[in-house]
Amino acid sequence: MANLVFPQLSSGALAQYPIRKVTTIRTIKNILPDGSMIVAADPGAGQLAWTLSYVNLPPADMNALQSHFEACGGPLRGFTFLDPTDNLLTYSADLTQSSWATPVGVTVEAGLTDPNGGTGAFTVTNDAAGAQQIVQTLAAPVNFQYCFSVYAAAANSGTCSLMMSSANAQQTNLCQVGQNWSRIACSGVLNDTGTGISVSIGLAAGQSVSLFGPQLEPQFASSRFRPTYAVAGLYSNAHWAVSELVFTAEGPSLFSTSFTIETSVWN
Repeated sequence: MANLVFPQLSSGALAQYPIRKVTTIRTIKNILPDGSMIVAADPGAGQLAWTLSYVNLPPADMNALQSHFEACGGPLRGFTFLDPTDNLLTYSADLTQSSWATPVGVTVEAGLTDPNGGTGAFTVTNDAAGAQQIVQTLAAPVNFQYCFSVYAAAANSGTCSLMMSSANAQQTNLCQVGQNWSRIACSGVLNDTGTGISVSIGLAAGQSVSLFGPQLEPQFASSRFRPTYAVAGLYSNAHWAVSELVFTAEGPSLFSTSFTIETSVWN
């Protein structure tokens, strides 16, 4: 039962709003004989729970959820879950981290003024003789609808390529980049199966581009930027938190349901 993945709806969305997301953390407290206390966080005990509600589901989506629930044995087996409220990329707020593969000849400088007025943007320069890319690869299902986006600007206007790729497929969008910040995106579904999707930002030889806020989401279009660090919105060992999946018929071929999914914060 390896590689179980929570299904995406036929609409290209992963969930419907409203979504309730709760983070629970535990604090360990020791009371000493003199009445004083030693308090420390227990990071290994953190838990995330999503309560998802769906209405007007067609039979295909109802069957996909039911089949996944049965394949997992209810709460028994873990599965991969893509948080519909978060950025799937790790260290989206820091392009200097090792989760971003940076080839020889490409430099990344931090501390640039970003679109929000802070200093969270980066200058990426390609000093190599040919085109180069900075890349992040995720253990996520390939054949989902995704949107990869980033804010970009350049002193010398030109183009910047965004790419989503797998072992056997790729999709590229050549985007115009001007002197003012703009959000560019690449959206679509890769014609491939399995797990392992890469996103990349491509620069031509000698090109320098300012970048801020790379984001990957399992949906058609980008939403507001959500900065991430070591933990992001891809969870490899989530579980159903219900022992029974109940659907209600709302009308001809339209169904509703509600349930909870949970995982460790550090999953």
